[in-house]
Amino acid sequence: MKKSLVALAVLAAAGAASAQSSVTLFGILDASVSHYSVKDGQSQTVLGNGGYNSSRLGFRGTEDLGGGLAAGFWLEAPLSNDDGSQVRAFNFTRRSTVSLSGGFGEVRLGRDYTPTFWNDTVFDPFGTNGSGTNIISTIHNAGGLIGGLPAGALTDGSYVRASNTIGYFLPPNLGGFYGQLQLGLDEQVHNDNGFNSQAGRYAGGRFGYANGPLDIAVAYAESRTFQSPTLAVDVKTANLGASYDLGVVKLFGELSRVRNDAENRGFGGGDAQADADGFLFGATAPIGAGLIRASYSRVKLDIDGSNTDPRASKFALGYVHNLSKRTALYATVAHVTNKDGAAFTTYPGGNAATGIAGTANKSSNGYDFGIRHSF
Repeated sequence: MKKSLVALAVLAAAGAASAQSSVTLFGILDASVSHYSVKDGQSQTVLGNGGYNSSRLGFRGTEDLGGGLAAGFWLEAPLSNDDGSQVRAFNFTRRSTVSLSGGFGEVRLGRDYTPTFWNDTVFDPFGTNGSGTNIISTIHNAGGLIGGLPAGALTDGSYVRASNTIGYFLPPNLGGFYGQLQLGLDEQVHNDNGFNSQAGRYAGGRFGYANGPLDIAVAYAESRTFQSPTLAVDVKTANLGASYDLGVVKLFGELSRVRNDAENRGFGGGDAQADADGFLFGATAPIGAGLIRASYSRVKLDIDGSNTDPRASKFALGYVHNLSKRTALYATVAHVTNKDGAAFTTYPGGNAATGIAGTANKSSNGYDFGIRHSF
């Protein structure tokens, strides 16, 4: 009898513990046939894994600590389901955070999305995925905007996510107002005896208001992308985005400025600067089980020492057909126009080493046809 009572007590305690905490396995598998071409004869066809949503596998959980406090964690890894390579090199580079939340808001530590990226993706009808990704987002991976700098010095590695961050989020009960602050540590060794690099340092914030059909937010960030004894390169990003849902159509808009500052600390050298001003407007329209998506984005570069101001624009049109709440078929077509020396393509994420390279003043086309399943 006593053993039975003890067993019941253990089961009751286990039930109470499980009610206070939870762990969820989640993920997305996205596969598309994607094609990119440049009007110089180049073309590339790939089996992509992010035409609608980026493929991923993750674990997240919360624990109720009582008194309105909760602890949480989020581990999210990218998946390359086209060849399985990312599974073998399993990592949590999409997000890896631990947090404490309550009436004060949330404090979150680890690798996380940046405030300025949220505006680029939330106010893009294509969510910065696939060939429809807005060109405002692409500019962060353009690199080489200022001649004479080390290769990749201007590619902002902290654009989408920043590592080693301390983040704070406002509580959700502020009448529609929301916001976050984020500080990324450079983790460099600093001393009083000479050169101290701050490469990898990040600081940013976002503040917005969402109520009913309206959502509007402003964000700003500074990221030190490169530093040597004679050169320091900072990327400064400011953007303002908004959306308004009319029911039959949802409208999107964004203004963005990305400034690359290069401070030459060597003898006889001068500072350099490259600005990228851009805008986006777009719309989505539900039709039965489907959703039509369209956007137009444009970027103009102002580069020190250049006789021209490269310009590029992108038009994208797509359709998503929801077979269920978790499974969808999609199609996207996109076109990029380059002028005055610009060389962008429809390849998402910029002209990466694995993507097709652009050619100055040559237009580019692209499309995605795929399926997305979430679980």
